Amino acid sequence: MSLLMGIDIGTSSVKSMVMDPSGKVLGFAQMEYDIHIPVAGYAEQNPDAWWELVKKTSAQAIMRAGINGGALAGIGFSGQMHGLVALDKEGRVLRPSIIWCDQRSIPQKAALESKFTTEQLGSLVKNSVSTGFLILSLMWVKENEPELYSRIDRVMLPKDYVRYRLTGEMETDATDASGTSAYDTAALHWSEPLLASVGIDSKLFPPVGKPWETAGCVTKQAESESCFKAGTPVVYGGADQAMQAVGNGIIAAGDLSVTIGTGGQLFTTIDQPVYDKKLRTHTYVHAVPDRWYLLGATMSAGLSLKWLASQVLKSHDYKALDLKAKEVPAGSEGLLFLPYLAGDRTPHLDPHASGMFFGLKLVHNDAHLTRAVLEGVCYSLRDGVEIIRSLGVDPRRIIISGGGAKSTLWSQILADILNRDVYVSTTVEQACVGAAIMAGVGVKLNDTVEQACRTIVKMHENPVQPSAGNHEVYERQYAVYRKLYERNRELFPLLNTITNENGALK
Repeated sequence: MSLLMGIDIGTSSVKSMVMDPSGKVLGFAQMEYDIHIPVAGYAEQNPDAWWELVKKTSAQAIMRAGINGGALAGIGFSGQMHGLVALDKEGRVLRPSIIWCDQRSIPQKAALESKFTTEQLGSLVKNSVSTGFLILSLMWVKENEPELYSRIDRVMLPKDYVRYRLTGEMETDATDASGTSAYDTAALHWSEPLLASVGIDSKLFPPVGKPWETAGCVTKQAESESCFKAGTPVVYGGADQAMQAVGNGIIAAGDLSVTIGTGGQLFTTIDQPVYDKKLRTHTYVHAVPDRWYLLGATMSAGLSLKWLASQVLKSHDYKALDLKAKEVPAGSEGLLFLPYLAGDRTPHLDPHASGMFFGLKLVHNDAHLTRAVLEGVCYSLRDGVEIIRSLGVDPRRIIISGGGAKSTLWSQILADILNRDVYVSTTVEQACVGAAIMAGVGVKLNDTVEQACRTIVKMHENPVQPSAGNHEVYERQYAVYRKLYERNRELFPLLNTITNENGALK
């Protein structure tokens, strides 16, 4: 039996899936974990916890598929982007991983940006630098943990660490390297000028392969710790956005993927590495040859709903919240939500930005708060869509995925705000599917990524269609929404000067 496994190292969970080359899912398992926030603005996770959950979820998926590890022809990975994993010469983790939503590196962001103009950064790496990205987190470690920094032998991204535990090889791939802001995404190599400018040795960065190439094989040591069999090929895999795009069949220009997970992402394929001159979006390497993609990012998408549910409404019944919000009319009766709970990336590139409810009145209740959050996230995503359109890219089809796609209300709000049909893939757990497709191509069970997508990826025939009446309401409210940040931009950092790192008044 020749089966494939796709493993996704997410921000909130690890998922493992057993799939055959035709796309039939035979076994799936998922286990959740939290983000550790030792200080307000910090966001960390333990890399060894990822490995432990990969072992558990893969064993469960294999058991549910009714097979053993020897039936796997190949293993592929998807992983959360941007995070820093630092290893010493013995391959041991030196500190918890600083992940993508961390904000501690605001001073390092300012320091790096003082060395380069926006135009120079665009020329060097085609991207801005943002807090939580590997290069800035590494600069923070160098400045604040110098003794630990001196012991770093290699840095890598989250999924790369788990693949290292399987294969013993310290490597990354071009899709994930793109998200470090230390990689020239047009020339496809680490940016020596940028790294030299901040005094970081490029030798700390691993070799870069292609997502479908074999990175190594399961070692005897990994076999002794897990359900996998020694000698099983393991491909590089890729960043979660590239892998979910493959799982959604978004490999040629024309489609726009909207992912509503912990964060929110916009993804559209491009044939040349064009980029926004203001660097409000990202230009990264795709998981198919000679293609790139534009990425817009909302820091707190599902995270905003999770915050509201757990911290304010004290509820974990998301279906019940969804049903209540559905009873509220479009526009939440004048209530707006700014979803900047962890700062903003697209379009404002502002780690100081904060969330807010605007327009609160006595009429508003829990259902209004919930719907306003769903709408606010979609307004933020529309900001990114407008930038993508300004670059001459007008997607013909919009595909929603991630946890938000499970909410018919959220899909409807997105369709109404964008005034476009929104398609939902019949493929489940697209990032795992994308990772498994990479494995299939790597071990020659699939000829190409394109061929695999034609075989595997299907869409629901009937898209979610926009309501003209709702769109009119959202057009009026979006005009107000766009002014909220601009009118409050100078106030956000003022709050940071009068509160300490835990949010209490100084």
